[in-house]
Amino acid sequence: MEDFMEEGQPIEFVVGETYENEKGLFEVLSIQRDAMVIKWESGESIETTVSFQRRIQERRRWERQMREKKAAASSSKARRAAGRKPGSTFEGFHPEDFKKTISRTPWRSRSQFGGAVTSRLQSSRLKFNSWAAKRRNEVHWADSNHWKTKSVDYPAKFFARADLDTLAWGFYIERPETGRNASPDWQTFLTWLRNDDNDNWLREVAREQGLVVYDAHQRSFGGLLEPQEEQWRVSNSTGSDAGGRLAAIIDSWPSETWLDLMIAKRISKDEALERGQEVAADAALLFGHLFPLYEAAAFSS
Repeated sequence: MEDFMEEGQPIEFVVGETYENEKGLFEVLSIQRDAMVIKWESGESIETTVSFQRRIQERRRWERQMREKKAAASSSKARRAAGRKPGSTFEGFHPEDFKKTISRTPWRSRSQFGGAVTSRLQSSRLKFNSWAAKRRNEVHWADSNHWKTKSVDYPAKFFARADLDTLAWGFYIERPETGRNASPDWQTFLTWLRNDDNDNWLREVAREQGLVVYDAHQRSFGGLLEPQEEQWRVSNSTGSDAGGRLAAIIDSWPSETWLDLMIAKRISKDEALERGQEVAADAALLFGHLFPLYEAAAFSS
């Protein structure tokens, strides 16, 4: 994640110093390798890990940078608008963009939503670009070099998808069905996910951002997984076997069928229309939150 930060140095915690996370200001009481003990102003203290708290700090720094960039962009919006050609830039979704087919879906192009999101993805190491998905009303974003390499089947990606009633965007990774080439990105993603700290981090981001996990084409799983305080849980389920760690839940699904795993924000068509141009900033901001997940899947092998 450190390579993704455009400004500032990697965050290093110091015993006795004060930092801040979503629960407020805390003091670092001790550090032993990756283990650390922190104490909030309320007196509550916990044992956590340096890597987990560092990811929180880096995400907060990313959010601050994105807010600053958004404010700077807003101040010059009127000047840019005066020089635009009709249809040359993304100005928001239209009702006709929400369909099952890809006929007449200009929003997917690099001069529209694809490019509007790409221009907001800041990375000092990776070069993101967008591609309109084949036969789907969908756009994918990935590092250009990783996307084009012939040694990786079914690469991890970010996505945005419009159907009849919904706009969704987030992280997308595929597990091929039995008989097809294995996906290196899927294997590294699942290995990363089996680490409890990583599951905790992803679940926390999902709770904060209102994300859900699902199989886009419902070949392996037909419901929704929602993040809870201590586990992932099948939506609208009260069964004792309906929750747990995300990797364990995925392992319980049929292993021979194709899985289109999406970790995504979903909003209604009406809300997407109301957001106008800002939905591009919304998508880029979420992708920024999920950079560690993308990096883990695409570059950990």
